[in-house]
Amino acid sequence: MKLSLILAALATSASSLKTVTFKDATGNNVSYVEKPTFDQKKVDAYVLQTEQIVNSTHMDKCGKCLTAIALGKQAALNGDVQLIPAVLTKLCKMYKFSKTCDTDYGAETTGYDTDGTHAAQTLTLIDDPYGTDGQYLCYYKVNQACPLPELPKFDLKALGWWGDKPDNVTVPKSENKTFNVAHLSDLHIDLRYEMGAEANCTEGGKMCCTPDQFNKGARAAGLQEVVVPAQKYGMYTCDVPPPMIDLTLQTVGQFAKEKEFEFAIFTGDMVSHDVASQTNLANTALSEEAIYHAFKKYMGDVPVFMTYGNHDTFPYGQLAQHKSGYGGYFVWNDQLSAQLWKDYGWIDAEAEQQAIHTYGSFATTTKRGLRVISLDSNLWYKKNFYNFWNTSTDPDPSGLFRFLSDELLECEKTGQRAWLMAHIPPGGNMDNSLAHSTEIIRQIVSRFSNTIAGLFFGHVHEDQFNVWYAGNGSTNTVDNALQIAFLGPSVTPLTYYNPAWRYYEVDTKTFEVMNSHTYYAKLNESFAFDFEHPVEKTIGNFSYLGYPQITNISSEDVNGTAPVYHYEYNAREAYDPDHEWPANAPLNATFWHKAVDYIVNRNETRDLFLKYEYRQSPYVPKCADDNCLANVYCFLSSGTVPQVVECQKNHKGFKKQIYIKRDGTYGDEPEHHHH
Repeated sequence: MKLSLILAALATSASSLKTVTFKDATGNNVSYVEKPTFDQKKVDAYVLQTEQIVNSTHMDKCGKCLTAIALGKQAALNGDVQLIPAVLTKLCKMYKFSKTCDTDYGAETTGYDTDGTHAAQTLTLIDDPYGTDGQYLCYYKVNQACPLPELPKFDLKALGWWGDKPDNVTVPKSENKTFNVAHLSDLHIDLRYEMGAEANCTEGGKMCCTPDQFNKGARAAGLQEVVVPAQKYGMYTCDVPPPMIDLTLQTVGQFAKEKEFEFAIFTGDMVSHDVASQTNLANTALSEEAIYHAFKKYMGDVPVFMTYGNHDTFPYGQLAQHKSGYGGYFVWNDQLSAQLWKDYGWIDAEAEQQAIHTYGSFATTTKRGLRVISLDSNLWYKKNFYNFWNTSTDPDPSGLFRFLSDELLECEKTGQRAWLMAHIPPGGNMDNSLAHSTEIIRQIVSRFSNTIAGLFFGHVHEDQFNVWYAGNGSTNTVDNALQIAFLGPSVTPLTYYNPAWRYYEVDTKTFEVMNSHTYYAKLNESFAFDFEHPVEKTIGNFSYLGYPQITNISSEDVNGTAPVYHYEYNAREAYDPDHEWPANAPLNATFWHKAVDYIVNRNETRDLFLKYEYRQSPYVPKCADDNCLANVYCFLSSGTVPQVVECQKNHKGFKKQIYIKRDGTYGDEPEHHHH
């Protein structure tokens, strides 16, 4: 489907409508066409009622939050859905809970990224504002105003999803032969990347290397040039310029011939982390098309199985279930992508139709008989407003989880092995996925553990993994290690990573991973300035680090030289330091359970893990105190959010969830920009 047709179908006629201008995070003017006007008196009345709730002395913060949601629900029932974005925007400015209220809470438009309409539409759907719907909204969306509610209980077997787990499932016998599969993730092409732009920006959401970003201190001091100029192949504070996309996929394409990759998986995020005012429908679709085209150009006839990331939708992170009545906002993505996937020969007509009607999710069988099931993880992402309705009464509002269990049930009946791939890992920490949704995933993975041969995700940008255990996460032993999830490293260096990708050696019969090989590019060695020897400079009251230009550089390399992808490590060698693991045994959950023990308890293995996590960038952190070690343990050992909760509650060293910062210290918020 042509992009122009999509935009024409979604664009609203601008005739006789008012054009509104506001300043975005960078200080630039943003103009958009306002939808038909509404009753400002009603908006003011709803704002006043909300103020009264906030100022009440008779409710705690949870009660206030739930009551405000109930007011929003009543407004929606009164037919005032179109007013809610204006109410939210005014409240945002009044209470200063964002610097970008217009883009955060404004009405729906294709011109920039805003969530106001989707928040309002969610209010029409929620079952009980004072029940788990409201409590989850207050926990995840309003700074944990309410505690995390008790997990809803669903018996999927009783609901008819499956019967008893067979006792005699026969796993195919290995013939000790392997084939190779590539895994790439988080390409994040930045179509607005500009060589020479500011890479050390401080304003505008800190999405550097774009024309409108700047360093506030430098500008105030009158510095005429940028502090650090963006280089041709990327920077540690920016997303990926098109030349680095080409270089990466050209490299993988060359390896595809040498290593005879039978297929590749891409676990999501094609679109950049740009500021909301610069994130629009056209840029989202163009970025996706550019990535699909590049994969086909360089991978040739190698099938590439895709999945969406949280950035690969518009608005960012939003996706409505079909039965919500709002799914029409998002179907453009499935129509565009599924047709291209089929045209490029990656999926057949049946999988194309699945993808169109199942949120871009599909199942396909490889030439060796492996069933690859690709899922859209936005349906368990906490930033998606549409995941917060009927949380206690419906385990599967989208139908995606039943699609998955039905596929696995069919595989079980026929003795077929399956891989599951998606973007956002269902566990690891509390940042990304929803407790009630990932509990359903846990039940599915547990029920079909004899059928699933591997789980594959991306999103975290780090080279990581999760061990999935049977049970609720309170007891993690070698005997109940159930599955392993491979989390692919990102190609984007954002923030402070070297670009990387990997390939797997896969058993030809069991389809288990026998080894994992990672390649990385030393981004700092591609710079046209001397990154290793910064010079402190001062102008007025502003001090900064400058980098001397490399002398004797050719004119074509004045903005950076092409980096090379080097072999970094293989998992079997790195995480079996005592060489105890049998050579013909797969890298299964038992192997990775032992690896976690090595990482947490051996300094040498932990240092190696951290080095590989950041792909040996100049910003590899340290981790030695009890709280950091507990954070690492809980991340690596928790497949779902409820298991994270159990781990953090029961681990004696855990104090709070932390994030490793650029300088190696710890902070309460992640530094890399997740929009």
